[in-house]
Amino acid sequence: MNTLRILTTAQVRALEAAWIKHCHENWGMVLMEIAGLGASKMLLELMEGMPAAVTIICGKGNNGGDGLVVARHLLRAGVEINIFVIGSEKDKYSEDHLINRRILEAMSVEIYFIDDKDLEPLKASISDTSAIVDAILGTGLDRNVEGITDEIIDIINESARPVLAIDLPSGLNSDTGQIMGNAVQAAATATFGSVKPGLLCHPGNLIAGEIRLIDIGIPLPEALPEEMIDALPQLEIPRWWLATAFDVSTKLPERPVDSHKGTFGQILLVAGSVGMSGAAIMSARASLRSGAGMAILATAKTMVPSLPAEEIIYRPISETTAGSISMDALKELEHDMERAQVMVIGPGLSSNEETINFIHELLKKVRVPCVVDADGLNAIAKNPKIMADTEGGFVFTPHPKELSRLMGKPTEEIQSDRIRSAQEAAKRFGATIVLKGANTIVATPDDDVFIIPTGNNGMATAGSGDVLTGTIAGLLAQGLNTTWAAVAGAYIHGASGDLAAAEFGEDGIVAGDILSYIPLTIKVLRDGSFPGSALERSIANVKLETPSA
Repeated sequence: MNTLRILTTAQVRALEAAWIKHCHENWGMVLMEIAGLGASKMLLELMEGMPAAVTIICGKGNNGGDGLVVARHLLRAGVEINIFVIGSEKDKYSEDHLINRRILEAMSVEIYFIDDKDLEPLKASISDTSAIVDAILGTGLDRNVEGITDEIIDIINESARPVLAIDLPSGLNSDTGQIMGNAVQAAATATFGSVKPGLLCHPGNLIAGEIRLIDIGIPLPEALPEEMIDALPQLEIPRWWLATAFDVSTKLPERPVDSHKGTFGQILLVAGSVGMSGAAIMSARASLRSGAGMAILATAKTMVPSLPAEEIIYRPISETTAGSISMDALKELEHDMERAQVMVIGPGLSSNEETINFIHELLKKVRVPCVVDADGLNAIAKNPKIMADTEGGFVFTPHPKELSRLMGKPTEEIQSDRIRSAQEAAKRFGATIVLKGANTIVATPDDDVFIIPTGNNGMATAGSGDVLTGTIAGLLAQGLNTTWAAVAGAYIHGASGDLAAAEFGEDGIVAGDILSYIPLTIKVLRDGSFPGSALERSIANVKLETPSA
């Protein structure tokens, strides 16, 4: 399965409108029919047979029209249905909604209109049914839900009935994943044409349930007829993707038979301080576990005698009185910097003022791909303009609070639109940004965005980010570019955490567990036996594509 392109609400709407115009003015009805049929089949599959009865709740737009199509196909399958439309018969509805409603009325199907505060009939219907179809609000929601819609969402969520959301759960912002005041908690979502970004971004990914992409026959932008492309200057397609096991497996670096340690790259890690040696060790180990040939850890000299004897090469360098790296270390690192193919700066370096100045000067001297994490990022946040004086390809691996410091914005603002926050940072710093969190975001200065579907809450543990940093560095050392080292590294890191959770459970995972699974994760990705994330598996029947980044 290849990478899945993700389109924003504006792009999906423009693409649908252009395709309808190209085919026939009534082609929208065909698309709605395909969508509703696919969603009804999905519901029957998820219910493992025939549900006794289903309550379908529809809004006034095309999302409600999709719900009416679902109702008709469930009825044909022998399911008892109860249809509720929010509004009165005289309200304004979309044209396709009205056509599908008239078809049901011609079939003598009763439709209940909710045009006042009496919600008892809806409550009674839900209590007697085995599932709910949420077809209330579709894409493009830009304000909080309120009034009777807000009350109905509460009724749905309090019912304890499984909910199939049509296109996306009502109340969810389709682009950012933010809950607009209130939102339906779905057991599953049938989405059409393109997986919406909001279904993949926190907290939308928590309320979408199982996501399936239903192909309704709209071609991808690249496959459009030339006359359509010329007529769509407003259709600026973002290069947004959902990373998959297939991507990572095809991008893993080759391992020649006649290789030696130099073949797979030498990494110089500048990390650690007194009391913070664990972060440095974790990063160095992860770089080796992900395939690098050699890891040299340059750290405060008084720490070295106490560090464990293993495959890591230790380079003791000058330190401050606080036990962190000092400015005098700059000259001491020159030889190793000349020999290294990749650098890592940051894990456990401390917030000592002299060390921060050392980091600023060190960044100016970097001439190879470099992963910056933790205290390296915090040092940049003290003087963001420092990056204007740097060369080489940088990968930043911030968590949301670290990115908020870098960008000078509240963490809440970063989290409210994770994709665009990462994109803005990538542009500002000229670096590939790996924004950690639920479904990590990778954004490049060239506007590519990858959403990483692997990982779990057990990975919210000390040292996990240091393992990620080392994994990305190890892939860079073997020749991957900054984009694919970041994407593959984040995917492997999350998948290793998933394998650890499968063995130990999520509660007690520590960073060392994630680290220990990296070689196995790479192995099963290489031989094609890694099943992919749950999201990948749910859309495995859709023909996808691979980006050229």
